[in-house]
Amino acid sequence: MTKLTAALCVLLLAALATLAALPAGAAGPALENTLAYCIIDADTGLVLAGQNMDMELHPASITKVMTMGLACEKAQGSWDTLCTVSHDDVYSLAGTDSSHIALQEGEQAPLEDLLYATAMASANDAANVLAEYFGGGTIEGGVEAMNAQVEELGLQHTHFVNPHGISNDEHYTSCYDIARILRWALGQPGFQDLITRNEVYVMEPTNLQPVTRYFALDDSLRIGSSRYYIPSILGSKTGYTNIARYSYVCLAEQNGVRLICATIHSELKTDKYADVATLLDYAFSQWTGYTQISGGAETRQLEVAGGGGAVGAVAVTDPGVSLLLAPGLTAEDVSVTLELPDRYLMGSELEAFAVYTVNGGAAQETASVRVPLHLDGLAALFDSSRGGILPAAEDVSPAVVRWELAAAAVAALALAAAAFRLTRRRAAPRKT
Repeated sequence: MTKLTAALCVLLLAALATLAALPAGAAGPALENTLAYCIIDADTGLVLAGQNMDMELHPASITKVMTMGLACEKAQGSWDTLCTVSHDDVYSLAGTDSSHIALQEGEQAPLEDLLYATAMASANDAANVLAEYFGGGTIEGGVEAMNAQVEELGLQHTHFVNPHGISNDEHYTSCYDIARILRWALGQPGFQDLITRNEVYVMEPTNLQPVTRYFALDDSLRIGSSRYYIPSILGSKTGYTNIARYSYVCLAEQNGVRLICATIHSELKTDKYADVATLLDYAFSQWTGYTQISGGAETRQLEVAGGGGAVGAVAVTDPGVSLLLAPGLTAEDVSVTLELPDRYLMGSELEAFAVYTVNGGAAQETASVRVPLHLDGLAALFDSSRGGILPAAEDVSPAVVRWELAAAAVAALALAAAAFRLTRRRAAPRKT
């Protein structure tokens, strides 16, 4: 009995550990050979399904999504800038046995070549040059810019120490965070073209290299002749180190539904292929179209200030949004709240949002999206207050100022006359 009881306890603890590893309200397939995954709507950022999606893990080369995104943001579509390869770009990788395109110190290459080398050849030396490009001339500056962008996006489980993804205990991300990073990067000029290219890219000879270099797609999930090919995947970034194992993040689309899927720590490459296929098959069968959530469910008054005091108030209403909802869920399963400041100062940036929360239960992750609000009644409020006197300015109103100036002028004249008479008396000769 003792051995049986002990065995049952071990099984119970194992079951509890498995349940504890899943986030509250987890929805979607349970994967055994991939530690963590996350699926979000590419259009709204709404989380649809996940497993251990906030777990901090080694990302390997999917780190380069952030690196390429920041380079595209700085370039703003102008990719002909010549970049010079520094000593650190090459020799900081010594002994790492990492992927590269054999860049040489002093070599000059167009930004476009470096971007495609990073995206398609997963070249760590090219990623270093990109980091210097947007980091003020140093790799360290590039890493600082990467972490600054992490902070700006509000990500809680990501920290970078390099621009390429070589494993380091202080270099980590989560599936949810990397999905958010890809969604942000897709908004940067040229980035979607960069990660969706399937054709071979040709890098012409440079000032130091007489050879032509060719970069080919290495993602079997996007190669039509591969038995692992998934037609719905538009673009992707792969990653691998011995520590991180296999990581993957992609943009996929089917029947107008655009999804971002991220997986981290698949034990084998074939595990990654199988599990990504499982996730996308599940997602595209579960979410087939968008449900319109009507606006106007929540309205509040927001005080508006300007010119030293309150101008008035405007009504703020949620605008509505289109969301992916799993079968069985309707607009009734979506609640809305408003995030408003205490007051809005005219001319400043408005930080106000409608927050739509899907109460998904077992069908879908319970998650929220934030939609920026606009103050439609601001112009009318400004017109109605034009020409009025704000309470804070009443003591300096034109009428008060004119009266005070007149009184001061009279007093000054009286003082001047008195002083003149006194002076004449003192100057007059005494009678004897």
